[in-house]
Amino acid sequence: MALLLPLVLCPLYVSGDGLIVMGVSQSSSLSRSLSVHDVILSVDGLNIRRTDDWMKMLAQGTVEKTSSHEFLGGSQSYGATNSGKGYCVPNSWMDASKNLWQINDKLSCPDELIVFGKFSCNGSAYFPGTDKVSDKKQTEDLYCLIAKDVVKLKKCGNGWRGTEDDDSNCTCLEEEYCLVPVLTPGFSWIEISYARPYSLECLQKEGNLSSSHATNDNFGPSPCGGTFVYVGDLSSTASSVKLSPYRPRWAFFLLIADVPYILENCLSCLLHVSAALAAVNCLPVYFLDGDAILETALRYVAWFNRRQQRVIIKVCRFLWTVLSIIMFSRFLYSMTVYYG
Repeated sequence: MALLLPLVLCPLYVSGDGLIVMGVSQSSSLSRSLSVHDVILSVDGLNIRRTDDWMKMLAQGTVEKTSSHEFLGGSQSYGATNSGKGYCVPNSWMDASKNLWQINDKLSCPDELIVFGKFSCNGSAYFPGTDKVSDKKQTEDLYCLIAKDVVKLKKCGNGWRGTEDDDSNCTCLEEEYCLVPVLTPGFSWIEISYARPYSLECLQKEGNLSSSHATNDNFGPSPCGGTFVYVGDLSSTASSVKLSPYRPRWAFFLLIADVPYILENCLSCLLHVSAALAAVNCLPVYFLDGDAILETALRYVAWFNRRQQRVIIKVCRFLWTVLSIIMFSRFLYSMTVYYG
């Protein structure tokens, strides 16, 4: 049934071109950018079609704390990301950002801005070291930029999974420079492209849902979607969003948009419960089929006579029954402590 689910749901739902958001935890940072019934199209330029793709991409995008270079600036600590996700920033932006340094005599950017550093296409990024130099020297190759404006620019660097085979993305024009974000150790930088095909503004603009969604290159403001940057710890973010690969074909089916998500989870739960029951039923304990399975198997072993077979069955039945009682008792005790 799980394998046939796409075919069964085909008349009312479509799948394969994004994941619809069924819920976002209010404690998650993504709740500020994603809403229920939004459609996540891609992560870092790669299209996602299954919920496993979402978990896998966010897991691969996590930057380990031990792999980050660090430098201290004033009272704030930064980590140089090794992802190589850069953008071709015009020199005019870089010159303008210099006026934003030395805020309140501290080496930091305002909260709404992100620190960027220069990146070279040989796979290395330059960031000031930890030696004691003047603040002016430390900030010479660091820039404060607005993330939502930077993501509209051409990508560069070798950290983009969707463009890693395109050598043209490694270089920028003469009046541009490749900059990569400077992140706190353990944090990551990912681009998430989304669509809002069921919003009232998008329905009024498009006329119907049969028109194409916002593409991955649509970074500008649009009622039908766009792209935003998430900076933070991805390990706790992936599970904070409930996603489903099935979305309604028409907007008036949003009332039953949760049906595929519930049905898929029920089938998955049923599969796991059935597999667990099948495994338990094969144990050679009292009142289960494992006792009969063991007896039948011993009949094909020629070097055991009938008496020896009965002794083996009794011993295995007793030992496995005791072990099963101990195992399930510990499991129930752990569940009681966890939920109690």
